[in-house]
Amino acid sequence: MKRVKSKVKDKHLVDEKRKKIVDGAISVFSEKGYPNATVREIAEAAGLGLGSIYDYVKSKDDILYLFYENYMNRFYEKLSTADEYDADPKRRLRVTYEALIDVCFELEDQVMLAYTQARYMKKPYLKEILTREAEIVERFFDILTDMGMERRDADLRANFLVYSAVFGVLRRWNLKHLHDRTRITEYLIDTNLKPYL
Repeated sequence: MKRVKSKVKDKHLVDEKRKKIVDGAISVFSEKGYPNATVREIAEAAGLGLGSIYDYVKSKDDILYLFYENYMNRFYEKLSTADEYDADPKRRLRVTYEALIDVCFELEDQVMLAYTQARYMKKPYLKEILTREAEIVERFFDILTDMGMERRDADLRANFLVYSAVFGVLRRWNLKHLHDRTRITEYLIDTNLKPYL
């Protein structure tokens, strides 16, 4: 992933401050949206001074990129450990899909932000993030082809599985009154994986 430049050289300190910046950005972006948010508001929400935030990022665009980088890394970390020891592709498919749904629910505010604010990313940053998302799709593609699915069908199905995993979050405003996370997860697994398990 592309590295956002920092004036500070202590990696641990940079990581610590950037986590605060990302958390502050999530709060401000959720309330105001990216275009209406200011770096000053993000710095305040992060507990940093306006001058010191610029020791860790150069611009609001960098902050948006860091948000997406953090978001995609969390997805990838969860999926990387989900199926690494299972040789049976059918079990790997179920475990990986369930892990993806779980991380969507765990990061539901970030999922909503990711879907609504991506249009504001600079093209080079967006390209980096979409490359990372393609790695998640590729993980499903590999499992499906291991199961014997034709490559073209596996590509379409893998993309659909990644997209469908966010269903419960994107539709939460309408689903939360009657359906809990467990029910939505079971429904998605049953509906989208049953033909393959």
